[in-house]
Amino acid sequence: MKTERNILKFGRPSGVGFLLLMVGMAGCATSSGDSAGKTRDLATVVATTAAGGYIGAKEGHGKPEKAALGAAAGLVLGETINYFSNKAQREAYLFGYEKGQSDAVKQQYWIARDNQRAQSSDGYEESYYKIPIPESKADGVLREPTTRVIRVLSPKEEP
Repeated sequence: MKTERNILKFGRPSGVGFLLLMVGMAGCATSSGDSAGKTRDLATVVATTAAGGYIGAKEGHGKPEKAALGAAAGLVLGETINYFSNKAQREAYLFGYEKGQSDAVKQQYWIARDNQRAQSSDGYEESYYKIPIPESKADGVLREPTTRVIRVLSPKEEP
């Protein structure tokens, strides 16, 4: 009878280790675009669950109930860690996405501005004319007097 118990004591950790290894390998075999994150999440949960089960078994003097309770606590801890880690990654992604959009808009603005600028070798002269706009009232709206600037391109005069 004693030899049977010793075999079971040896078999449990090996069986659990083998099971965790197989679960970890299954997680590594995923092939989606987010497989690295899912593998990391799986590894975190497996590690915290295993550590919780080990600590529960050690502190509970080998009682299976204590080991199961420790493993459950480790599972909850692992899922909590994954939640906050993924939340931080989502926030960083959104920040980077918004920054990229902002940079793209600025880049388009400067491209459009450079395209509108007169080139020295294009054969045109650029000049600006100020036009005063008087006060006016239309449809009950009073518009204050202002000055507008008009940009005019004209062919260069050849000497």
